[in-house]
Amino acid sequence: MNALDKIPLIWVFAGSLVAQLVFIEVGYRLATFRGAKADKAQMAQVRAIMGASLGLLAFMLAFSFNTAQQHFEERTQAYMMEVSAVDSAYRGAGLLAETDAAEARSVLTEFTRLRVQTREMARLHDMESVVQLIRESEYLHDRLWAVAERAQSAEVGDSSVFAQAVLSMIDAHDVRLQAAFFNRVSPVIWLTLLGMAVVSMAITGYQAGLTGTRSSFATTALALSFSFVMMLITDLDRPLMSLFQQNQRLMVELQNRMDGGDYWDLEVHRQP
Repeated sequence: MNALDKIPLIWVFAGSLVAQLVFIEVGYRLATFRGAKADKAQMAQVRAIMGASLGLLAFMLAFSFNTAQQHFEERTQAYMMEVSAVDSAYRGAGLLAETDAAEARSVLTEFTRLRVQTREMARLHDMESVVQLIRESEYLHDRLWAVAERAQSAEVGDSSVFAQAVLSMIDAHDVRLQAAFFNRVSPVIWLTLLGMAVVSMAITGYQAGLTGTRSSFATTALALSFSFVMMLITDLDRPLMSLFQQNQRLMVELQNRMDGGDYWDLEVHRQP
């Protein structure tokens, strides 16, 4: 987990907002303390620098938002891949010999239970339990592959569909881990964003100080806008999101079907 994940989202927003407002005031006070008088050439230069810095900050925010959005989509796609692979393995187990089919479906049912439980532990931010459940799911991968090897050796039934589905499960598992724990916005980018934000706000405040007038509403609205975007980027980039929710009811639906329930049981989807 990223160290930034431990910081509550509201603190990220508040810290960004306060830092920007402080540097707006610093820039304004610096201009008034120096008693700078705005001539035409100086005002044109400061305005050009202010526009360039704010434009560059907006570009970096857009780039970071796009990166975080891609990470969110990768997590969603990896989840869909795993659900599809588990479903295929459960169906493919029916082509195995009776004993192997029964064992494979029992392990797959246990696997879906672990995945649903992992989601619940993640919602409670119990990372120790999440890691333990991930290890248990990897052990079940080994059991499923052992069934595939045994079925292949026995040459009874068609084990190729089942074996391919198990490999797809393992691949999807690795992709999910990569997307959740390693595909993150770099801390260097976060530091760059914060640095650019405070410098841009300082230039904005300095420009207001040169003119001798400022609009508190306008500068506060500007700082609020950038802070909101930073908060959204932070949340999108986190595996455990607050503002955005990743619908993971498909695994619950699959577990219900494995337990003999109806397809698309509405009662299952009404559960919290």
